[in-house]
Amino acid sequence: MAVTTSTDHRVRFIAGVLLTTIPLWLLAWHFRVHNPLFVSRHIPIHNAWTVDRETFIQEWMENQIGNPPNRSAISYLCRKPEIKWRPSVVMDLDDANGGIGNVRGNIFDFLGLAILTGSSIMLPSFQSRSAEDLSSLWNGKIPFTTFFDTEHFVATFAAACPKMEIYMPSTNHSLLPPLTNRYGMPSMRQDLWPETVGTETPNTPEAAVKNFDSWLSAQPDKSTETTLVSVGRTLWEGLDTRALPTAVRRDFGNSLRLIPEVRRLAAIVTYNLALKYHLHTIDPRLPYYPSSFLGAHLRTENDAKAAGWLDNEAAAAHANYTGQTDAYLSQALEHNLPIIYVASGNATETSRFAEKAWSLHSINVTSKASLLTGPDLAALEALTWDQQGLVDYEVLRRCSSLAGFARSSFAFNIAITRHEFVDVNREVLRLRPEDVRREDVAFEDGLSKIWGRFEWQEERMLRGAWP
Repeated sequence: MAVTTSTDHRVRFIAGVLLTTIPLWLLAWHFRVHNPLFVSRHIPIHNAWTVDRETFIQEWMENQIGNPPNRSAISYLCRKPEIKWRPSVVMDLDDANGGIGNVRGNIFDFLGLAILTGSSIMLPSFQSRSAEDLSSLWNGKIPFTTFFDTEHFVATFAAACPKMEIYMPSTNHSLLPPLTNRYGMPSMRQDLWPETVGTETPNTPEAAVKNFDSWLSAQPDKSTETTLVSVGRTLWEGLDTRALPTAVRRDFGNSLRLIPEVRRLAAIVTYNLALKYHLHTIDPRLPYYPSSFLGAHLRTENDAKAAGWLDNEAAAAHANYTGQTDAYLSQALEHNLPIIYVASGNATETSRFAEKAWSLHSINVTSKASLLTGPDLAALEALTWDQQGLVDYEVLRRCSSLAGFARSSFAFNIAITRHEFVDVNREVLRLRPEDVRREDVAFEDGLSKIWGRFEWQEERMLRGAWP
């Protein structure tokens, strides 16, 4: 009879371990390769080191958050049988203004009204901001193309809403001058105005259509041919987005894509960020980068100061520079992120933040201007103040963790978009704000945290902003 030695036992044990672990290792490797959100930072699969700059930029632009859009989802709104299309009625958004967060809100409220009433539209424009005084928002109309990709927008609605004509603003279009009176849309948000339930004028989409029809029929100078109607802006008082199917909410919001030159600069910023700080999880094909960097919106510019945001009691301890930066550093530490990409129009306070972060926690703070050189930096500096902010808007949408300030619709818009497209704790937005908010935090879902409180905006944006 053969004698089993201790050496035989060791060989069998090692063989057993190998036979067990090798298949598990192969399965884990296969999972990581085919699920890039979970790729280890030590196993670069597809990033700034494995593709050249132009390939990175092209893939980054082709794979933004929200892609690919499904235009048939938007047609859910446009092809409802109760809509009576009347292409001879053309709506023109009269007074949209502000930064990207507010302008998006103005335009989407306007588009919802136009669709529900079966109207055509003038391609929206909005007011410009003064370069000398950032708080001055009424400095003449600027075109849709200042922020948004016209070709994408027009193609989206031509496919989804073929009965809605889109007119290009021009002094030589065929339309008659607008009606003397200007139309003001009532709120469609019954959740904001529960006291109107059961009244003759409830705040519902159906009531808004009746209101417009009654108003239009009473106008003394309406045309028998084409009627141009100036429509005053509203902000997150349009459709209740959370009452709509998920696909509709996503794709309607994705109709407003930022202009290509801004998205290209954002791609270059991201590429340089990945190279400079060795961020291996930044894959240009992904809409979200885990374990890479904190994206922080430092909202301390002069217009915020002029509006009283930075010393407002309702914003609690997170209003001013110190409060915001303390909160953002705590969030970076919580998520173990040693890099902060800061979005700010205040270069002085960006530098102060960088010094503070490094001296206290050895955290690197960077920004778009510090990540661009040569022709790329010149292209950035040629943009307006708000257009430069759009570069930050695009970069922050893909950050590992987002930090923002409650008074800013800029950061809040990004948080809502990320929540919609990255699958983390969707239940947060199904609840009313008072059920999930804390004294010092307006929004938190694991991906983004909006510090401070501003209940007027919270109530409206959580169900009224489009991702």
